[in-house]
Amino acid sequence: MKPLLNFFLIDDSAFDLFIYEKLLIKSGITENVKTFNSAREALKHILSQGTSLPEIIILLDLQMPDMNGFEFIEEFDNLPDFLRSKIQIFMLSSTIDTRDIEKAKASPHIIDLLPKPLEVNFLKKKLAL
Repeated sequence: MKPLLNFFLIDDSAFDLFIYEKLLIKSGITENVKTFNSAREALKHILSQGTSLPEIIILLDLQMPDMNGFEFIEEFDNLPDFLRSKIQIFMLSSTIDTRDIEKAKASPHIIDLLPKPLEVNFLKKKLAL
């Protein structure tokens, strides 16, 4: 049996955070989900963890107030290598804007742009589970 994964959900929608957390836990791929309704707060948390940060998968919403998904990625690029190496990022969005899609595909930090609403079976395939 594969070890359970650690997830950070970053989304300004409390409803999406609640639903995605429940879906991920129910799917059996994790028991550990941290939710953030602010990308800025998620970055602060990551930095505060330092070397104790476990390997995590971030599901990052694209459209958020204060700091959107791409702004998060810009700040993520400035994190120390030892932190970035522990993190895999999937961006979530319902966008059909080709500029957003191309920008997400071009980013070396974004593994993939997943459609909203999140489909856990699709995510499992992307994670090769």
